[in-house]
Amino acid sequence: MCTLLGVGLYAARQATQQRAEFVGQQLLSSARSAAFQLAVRLQEREKEVEILSRVPSLVESRLNSPRVLRSLQLRKEINDEYVWIGVADASGRLLNATGGRLDGADVRQRPWFAAGLRGPYTGDVHDDAQLARRLAHEASDSLHFIDLAAPVRDHDGEVRGVLAAHVRWQRIARTVTDAVRGDPAALRTEAMILARDGTLLFPLHAPGMRLPEAPGPGRFGVQNDADGRAYLVARAAVPATAQSDLGWSVVLRQPLEVATAPISALRDRLFIVGLVASLLVAALAYVLAVRLSRPLEQLAAAVVAVREGRSSAAFPQRCGSPELEAMTESVRAMTESLLDREARLEQANAQLEQTVDDRTRQLSAANAELARLASQDALTGLANRRAFEQRAADEEARARRTGRGIGLLMLDVDLFKSVNDRFGHSVGDRVLQEISRLLEASIRETDLAARLGGEEFAVLLPELAGPAEAALVAEKIRLAVQGHGFAEAGHVTLSIGVAWADGHATPVVVALQRADEALYAAKRRGRNCCVSADDSLAG
Repeated sequence: MCTLLGVGLYAARQATQQRAEFVGQQLLSSARSAAFQLAVRLQEREKEVEILSRVPSLVESRLNSPRVLRSLQLRKEINDEYVWIGVADASGRLLNATGGRLDGADVRQRPWFAAGLRGPYTGDVHDDAQLARRLAHEASDSLHFIDLAAPVRDHDGEVRGVLAAHVRWQRIARTVTDAVRGDPAALRTEAMILARDGTLLFPLHAPGMRLPEAPGPGRFGVQNDADGRAYLVARAAVPATAQSDLGWSVVLRQPLEVATAPISALRDRLFIVGLVASLLVAALAYVLAVRLSRPLEQLAAAVVAVREGRSSAAFPQRCGSPELEAMTESVRAMTESLLDREARLEQANAQLEQTVDDRTRQLSAANAELARLASQDALTGLANRRAFEQRAADEEARARRTGRGIGLLMLDVDLFKSVNDRFGHSVGDRVLQEISRLLEASIRETDLAARLGGEEFAVLLPELAGPAEAALVAEKIRLAVQGHGFAEAGHVTLSIGVAWADGHATPVVVALQRADEALYAAKRRGRNCCVSADDSLAG
């Protein structure tokens, strides 16, 4: 009788150990998957902040301008994981922030500012007392953040400020709980995130707590809490991203009695069966022990083979009792579940990578559209003043190299106010659009026509041999407008001022001023004429 009981208890103990190791491997696989998804989620936010720091509004506009604020607000509205986005100048003064939070604050002592001046930065989990007071109406779990920052550079690569964002830690951390939710193997499993020093970062109900006897990253084991309750614990390191290595790790722990429940139940039943059988007859007990122990050993060997990743795991085909049949079927089902989960994990990883690629392409397209809108006049489709000035500076640099000058025309619609007064502003807008088309048709593809504002236009004529060619183009434009029949406004004319820039003695900025003066001379001479800068000075 003692032998039978001893064999049964030994087999149950072996199966319990193998079950604990098997479930531990499952927990470790789930922890690695959750850690990878957490790293992907963090890397998405890092990439978004870095791309946002390069949009034209931050690169070209004043950092305290409404245009910059609109860009920050748009990004925050697209993704509610951001609780705050702001931009500070290189001296540490916060110039723009979503919701007006912390506007004007001195952020030189903030870790993200000093690091953001040097390059992309990702900070560890923290709370922000000053921002928390501004968000007092929100839940307490929303007051823990991750700082992200990136330098804002101008077109010459010089740092002109730092873009920073507070990301809700609770939203990022929920990636881990979402990863293990619904996993049958993760029944009653608690998910946690540890800092590099082992303190608890998530859940937030016990900040600063440490887990006793936590295993090292990439390992699993049994852990006893302060009340003496045993847990099966697995720990996986969160992979470093391209910009940060915070040293986080994901910990999954499951009560040991839950992990070994099937084996414990089987052990109790085996004990009863063995006790009853031993009381009937010793010989029958011996036969029963042989029939039970051999399938158990085969099953244990199969579990070891599965744990070690061998494909030669052979489950017993014939068992001596319904209990062993149930246990064998349970282990076989768990093995199939593990293989299926690994396949789903690979598929999820591929989907995550595709999601990151799709979002990156969407951000690039949005930035390209913002750049186009920033350089185009909304009414006429011509270049706006900023684009005209940038092209003029580029052509001036080329003129200094090649020795070929630049023609500059300043144009104004004669008596345009009377058109608006007589026919209405909608007709006036259509007149400006028709004049824009006539301008584009009268110049070369290499020239640039721009609307500077109102009824005032400008034309840039690079690579000309002399001022006479610029005057010819001006007269061509004037005649095209004079001879055009405007369907609603009737007869419309232009006054044009012509100037010449060589990039040396007469820079573009001076030539533009001369063209403007010549334009006013044309107005004084009765309108509907072209006046060169030299003629206006002589007259």
